[in-house]
Amino acid sequence: MDERTIYIVNGSIPSWRVLIALQEKGLSFSQKRLFVMRSQRETKTTEFLTLNPRGQAPLLIEPEGTKINESLAILHYLELRYPQPSLLPSPENLQEYANTIAWIQEAEILARVYEPIENLFGNKPSEMSKSEREKIRQALSAITFNLDLWEQRVAKHTYLASDLFTLADCSFYPVLAYLMRRGLVLNPFLKLQEYELRVRKRLSAQASRPEGWHYNKISKTNLFKLAEAL
Repeated sequence: MDERTIYIVNGSIPSWRVLIALQEKGLSFSQKRLFVMRSQRETKTTEFLTLNPRGQAPLLIEPEGTKINESLAILHYLELRYPQPSLLPSPENLQEYANTIAWIQEAEILARVYEPIENLFGNKPSEMSKSEREKIRQALSAITFNLDLWEQRVAKHTYLASDLFTLADCSFYPVLAYLMRRGLVLNPFLKLQEYELRVRKRLSAQASRPEGWHYNKISKTNLFKLAEAL
């Protein structure tokens, strides 16, 4: 292999994270999109399972053959191998540095608490069990709690952990944008709303935006509207 290759699933949070980081680092790469809505998911083909037995994207393969999967691990790898331009605050500012490396991980919490709402894609609210409906109500509450927390954080800096764009933003922004795609409205969270507009203007966010996605346009099924109607 003579070029850097990234295997991605279009619109997935993990894939988007890595694409933003690659763009921010100015690294050239060949992008291979895997389709997962077909009868045979391309992440489960023999060819791809040979590269990543877990059958998940993203997967980064370097020109010399180094392979690494898991989006957050890839973010850390890119920073260590390609330290310039840096996507971490200076270690001299210990609190910003500590916040960044913690919030890279913590962005996963918002993605995780949202998951029950994704079930509304294949299930009508009227046909869901009482326990399923309760999980969705709990998810909405947890999302609000988490957004309140992120709102307080982003109010202190231009970006999440610093006035500089960092790996924390690479990790968190795709989660926020994905939820907006599913119908999340940020009106109650003015600082997050400003933050989202600020990040979307970056070249890295524009270049890595999922194919077929347009800003301020939600998917055909507004999952948050369905969830809130419960």
